[in-house]
Amino acid sequence: MNRSFIIYEGPSLIDGSPIVAIAQVKSGNRKTGDMVQTWILRSDIDPITASRTGADTAICGDCPHKGTPSDKATGWAKDRTCYVNLLFAPNGVYKAYKRGAYEVARVHDDIAAIGKGRGVRLGSYGDPAAVPSYIWESLTRYADFVTAYTHNPINPMPHKIMTSADNAAQAESAWSRNERTFRVVSDLAQIIKGKEILCPASDEAGNRATCASCKLCGGNSIKAKSVAIVAHGASKRKAKELVQ
Repeated sequence: MNRSFIIYEGPSLIDGSPIVAIAQVKSGNRKTGDMVQTWILRSDIDPITASRTGADTAICGDCPHKGTPSDKATGWAKDRTCYVNLLFAPNGVYKAYKRGAYEVARVHDDIAAIGKGRGVRLGSYGDPAAVPSYIWESLTRYADFVTAYTHNPINPMPHKIMTSADNAAQAESAWSRNERTFRVVSDLAQIIKGKEILCPASDEAGNRATCASCKLCGGNSIKAKSVAIVAHGASKRKAKELVQ
C-alpha cells in the first residue's frame, strides 16, 4: 500500500471549523523513520494562511507554539515556534487534497488497513484532539506502534497520546492524572530526574534513534518515564523563551 487516504472530513472537535485528516502511507522523514504520517488541516484554507489569520485554532487549539495572528498579507503567524515547516509537507498535502489526489477511506476496515503492521504518527501536523477518537482507534487498531502528542486541555486518548507540557507545573498536573508527557525544555538541567528522560532522537542524545526505533511516545500504552527534549530547530531561541 503506497497511497495516501482521506480518513476524516468534517467539523473540528476544537472549534467546529471544517478540517480534513489525511494518512500518508509512505514517509521519508529521517527523524521519525518510515511511519504512517497523518496531516490534520483546515479543509478550506491553506496551512500558511490559516496560521497567519489564526484559523489554525481549528487544528492546533491553543498550542502556544502556533504563534499569534499577523496583519501581514503573506507568511504565517507572528512568533511561531512550531517545528513544522508549513511550506513543505503541510502545504504540499493541502494542494494535493484540493486537486482531488486522495482516495477516501470510508469505513473502519479500510482505515484500519492503512495502519496495519506499521508505526503510526498521529498529528504529524495538527492536534489529534481535533479529530474524533474513533478515527484514531480505527487507524491504530492493528498498528505496530503509535506516536502522538496533544496540547488540548483534555487528552482524549491518554492510552495512546502523550500530553504536551510547556513547563514543570503542567507536567506535574498531567502526571497526577496518570498521563505521560512530552515536554520541551530550554536546557538539560530542566529535565526532572526520576520522572523524565531525554528524547533519544534529540541532538543532545546524539540522534541515536528515530521515532520508529524508539517507540517511547505512545502514551500510557508504554510503561516508561515521560520524555523531554531541548528546544531545537529554526525557532529554537523563541521556543526556549516560551518554556522558561
